[in-house]
Parts: sequence; C-alpha cells; structure tokens
Amino acid sequence: MNRKHISLILLCIFCVFSISDRVIAADLPRIMIFGEDEARDTIKRSSPVFKDVLEFFSNEFKNEGFDVKDETALTHETHIQGKNRRSDAELIQIGKDVGMDVICMFSIYSNIKPHNNNSMKVTATIKARILEISSGSKLDSYSLDSPHYELIQKPYSKYDIVKAAAKIAKVLARDVGSYLASSLSNYVDQKGGQLMEWNLTFEGFTFDDIMRIEDYFSTFPGYDSHRIKKNAMNTSSHHEYIYISSVDSAKLQRYLYKMLTKKLNMEPRIYISNNTVRVVKVIKAKQRRKSQVNDW
Repeated sequence: MNRKHISLILLCIFCVFSISDRVIAADLPRIMIFGEDEARDTIKRSSPVFKDVLEFFSNEFKNEGFDVKDETALTHETHIQGKNRRSDAELIQIGKDVGMDVICMFSIYSNIKPHNNNSMKVTATIKARILEISSGSKLDSYSLDSPHYELIQKPYSKYDIVKAAAKIAKVLARDVGSYLASSLSNYVDQKGGQLMEWNLTFEGFTFDDIMRIEDYFSTFPGYDSHRIKKNAMNTSSHHEYIYISSVDSAKLQRYLYKMLTKKLNMEPRIYISNNTVRVVKVIKAKQRRKSQVNDW
C-alpha cells in the first residue's frame, strides 16, 4: 500500500469522525435558563445576584457542550422585558415560543435568623430544575442549602439581607449548575440518545393505509415506541399518535417521506411545528366524463 492510499484512508477516517461529531452536536437540546421569582420569599430576578447565578449556570451547561440561548436576545422583540415575579407557567410558555427543547428554572431564597442582640445570621438556598418542553417531563431537580452564613448588623434593611445572601448564592450556584448540567448530559448520552415525544397526525389516510404505516414505524432508526393518542378525535381518515424516538425533526421528516413515497407509493405533504408533525395524504382529483352515445 503506497503513501497516497494511506493518506486517502486517513482522510476518510477523519471525515467520518468529524461528521459524527457534528451530528451529535446538532442533536443536543437547545437550552434556556430562567430565574423563577414568583414566590414572595425569593430574591427578585432584577437583583444583580440573579445575573451572576444565571451566568454560573450557563457556564456549567456550556462546559458540557450544550447550546445555551440568551433569553433577552430571543425575546426582546416579542415579550415584555424586565418583568419580575413571573410564574413557572409563563416561563414554560416563553420556552415554547422561542423553540427551546429544555429549560432550567432556578430560585434563590434568603433566610434570616437571630445571632445575638446586635446581629442576624443570613443564609441562602438555591432550588433549580430542568424540564423538557415538548413532553413536559421533569428531568431532574436539585436544592442546596448553605451550611455557612453571613452576619449583618442591626438595624438592617432588605438590601442588607439580599447583599449577604448574594455572597453565599454565588458559591452555591456552581454546585447546583454543575449537578444539573451533568444530569442532563447523562440523560442525553444514554444509549440511543435523547428520547423525544412527537405528536403525529395523519390526515386522509384509510385504516388500511395506517396499518401499513404502523408496520414501518418500528423500523425507523431511533425508534422507541408509539401509541394511539387517547384524547384525540381519531376517525376513519384522521389518526393521531404519540411517537417516541431519539431522532430530530429533519430525520423524522425524511424517514416519513421515504416510507410513504418509496415503500407505500403515496404522495404526502408533511408539516412540522415544534414537536407536532402533520402528514396529509395528497389525493388527486378524479376526472369523470359523461358517457355519450354518438350517432355518427
């Protein structure tokens, strides 16, 4: 084997691994991190410590290779900015609006107790969780209380409490962020990749068509399971399924199109929005001509 052949083989191996890395990176979930401050005993997200904690969380997820999106960059034209005391429902909706796969929500609590006649002890707690947007699945959560405290002198203000709690929260943020980033990494890196729940709707297909389509579902790469969507209005020409797979939307669309056109000889129209896939069967209009008796 000459040097030219060896170089060609090495180049092919390099391309295979490079493509593999890019595919894996492309399939990683898009993440957005939110400060959740709806509870009155939490520190407001307008506080400087919130920005610091958010950056610690963001860095931990980025260190694991995840694509972390900035909330302001994606929502400044579509959502109200600088709003405090947002509910988790509002944060989840924002995540859906901007097409996130996973969101991380954290809250910072300050606690105060008497120390002596002249001072008070301030401690902090960070509670956080990660949620998969499409399925609503709670992937993990973590709460960490600080064993340490900061002293503030009497008389004290709300600002003094927040300032003392902020010093502790910055230390806790690294541990909480690292734990959740590692947890999400383990979930994504499991055998077969991250499982996604898709809502598949087939319109214009007969029962016979659907039975043939189901025979191919389990042969798709990344397939895990599927079932009829129970709360849907399934009819003779409208069929809805929950389809669980580790592939992304582009691959699922390609598999469906190939199955319908190449295997089943059907002409489909496929529409995808977030985790919803709508497949419409194209039925060509029949031309009917009135039979005529010619006397020629």
